[in-house]
Amino acid sequence: MRAEALAWISKSFRVTMAWQAVTSIGLAIVAGVLAGSAGFLSAALGGGIGVVGVLVFALFSGPRARSSGGAVRIALRAEAAKVIVIVLLLWLVFAAYRDMVVLAFMGTFMGSVLLSGLGFVVSDDQLNSSKV
Repeated sequence: MRAEALAWISKSFRVTMAWQAVTSIGLAIVAGVLAGSAGFLSAALGGGIGVVGVLVFALFSGPRARSSGGAVRIALRAEAAKVIVIVLLLWLVFAAYRDMVVLAFMGTFMGSVLLSGLGFVVSDDQLNSSKV
């Protein structure tokens, strides 16, 4: 995906995805050391699903709403799309990857999903200030 295509995505979403990716890579390395290549791949897949979930939410959030009702509709639609994509990806990974290290996969997935709330905590105004 080209950088211009993602340029309109809010900086808070980009920061959230960056934190998820860094955390997922770190946990994947730890899982790789403890459980070998299957542990690394399991953790990377778990974290990747969380990152994709935030990306889908950001893509469905799109432009700003003109009313509070519109904002709620956009947020619900984006959340529904995120949940559907996450469930489908979880099903796909569980069905296709037979050597999965479940603890590494689920641990990294849960960490990634917990970090997905970071986008709501960190606003664009805070990111643009000199304090960050």
